[in-house]
Amino acid sequence: MPLIPINTDAPLYHFPYATIGLIVINTLCFAATGFARNETLLEPWLLQYGEGLNPLEWIPAAFAHGSFMHLIGNMFFLWGFGLVVEGKLGWKKFIPLYLAMAAVWGASVDLLTLHRTDEYVLKTEFKVDTIEELQEHLKAEWIKEVPDDEAVDVAEFQALARRILNQAKGRCLGASGVIFALMAISLVWAPKNEMHIVGFLVYRPVSFDVTIMMYSLWYLAMNVLELLLSQFQMGSSGLHMVGCVIGFAVGVVFLKMGWVDCEKWDLFSVLSGKYGRFAEDDWALGLHANVGRIYGDLPLPTASEDDFAGRSSTSGGASASMKRVNGLIDRGDVITAAEELMNLRLNSTESPDEPRTRKLAMGLLQAQAFDEAEIWLEEYIEQYPEDNSWARIRMAQLLLTQLKRPRAALEILRGMSLEGLSEQLKSLAKKIVRAAKEQIRKGIEDEEPEW
Repeated sequence: MPLIPINTDAPLYHFPYATIGLIVINTLCFAATGFARNETLLEPWLLQYGEGLNPLEWIPAAFAHGSFMHLIGNMFFLWGFGLVVEGKLGWKKFIPLYLAMAAVWGASVDLLTLHRTDEYVLKTEFKVDTIEELQEHLKAEWIKEVPDDEAVDVAEFQALARRILNQAKGRCLGASGVIFALMAISLVWAPKNEMHIVGFLVYRPVSFDVTIMMYSLWYLAMNVLELLLSQFQMGSSGLHMVGCVIGFAVGVVFLKMGWVDCEKWDLFSVLSGKYGRFAEDDWALGLHANVGRIYGDLPLPTASEDDFAGRSSTSGGASASMKRVNGLIDRGDVITAAEELMNLRLNSTESPDEPRTRKLAMGLLQAQAFDEAEIWLEEYIEQYPEDNSWARIRMAQLLLTQLKRPRAALEILRGMSLEGLSEQLKSLAKKIVRAAKEQIRKGIEDEEPEW
């Protein structure tokens, strides 16, 4: 049963212009080859094995297809995995990456099939030493089947022998090598995200969601098995596995070099069990509470510099009680600090300074003290109306994922400028808006606050 990817829940920060464009280009190239029915038009697009390194064949071969079903199948997969990769990179980075992987894939196939020369194939598969001997064999077989008085066209047999030899040496075309590279990248960058799959069970359509990890591993396992059964011949499975190796390497390099932001939902974070967290910054900032996965299904970046980019801390003129609270915040004991602040508020209007309020609010979020975090986020928003974008984003995040109030989340973000914020917080704000609108579209109404 073919399992066709239709959509994904992976966060898409960029519209898939390039993915759509590549689907259109592949379709046009298919038409240019005579819809794979005209061998003369198709021949220049083929990557021929055993002919040395031919760079002019590498990229064209990745844009040609051998049949309509071949094209349709590849384009569905290009759509599914293109969404994930381009969604993180944008079209300006995605297009050169796609073409570069096509070229590397073509070069790799050429290198792996260098041994399939004319001489090698003639000896191993036809048991002859020269192409002339193959021609004579073809003539002899032809003569047995036709009347004696019919003339023999030597040139025709020469062309036939060459065609048969080239087919036996092997050649390939199609986008599947690059698409499997995109699949491997998706596995590295977004293993926990899901693909919406459509399949057919005895002509009956079925649809379901499956994680990119499970979906990719299924296809990898099937291709590895096929490769083993074919004794490592460069068939479809071999071409696909070449693409997988390239894609996995690209995915890891981009991740480790910091060229892509996977928000700690990448394969290595998932395998280590430390995904979707503020893990890198907690101890450095003195936030020693248990962090955990606190934001439901909304993937989050690591703590942004915006969350802690406040003014320098001061305690001058504060009461003894306020100085004690400030000390607790500085040490990362935000739970005790919040409790003592509530007691202090019974007899005083004192508050922590701006950077400590930031640290207090973020520490409470990370400690899963959501009610207290909401109080201090609100206070920050009220006290600093001209510089509170980071707090409004975190408040919206809290409203959406913990308090189940999508309309309130949208309202607090309304009219807010994203200028001057880090890319992490900008991305988070956009995801919150999309998620809130989707919840509202599904009919989810704001829950009444418990207080």
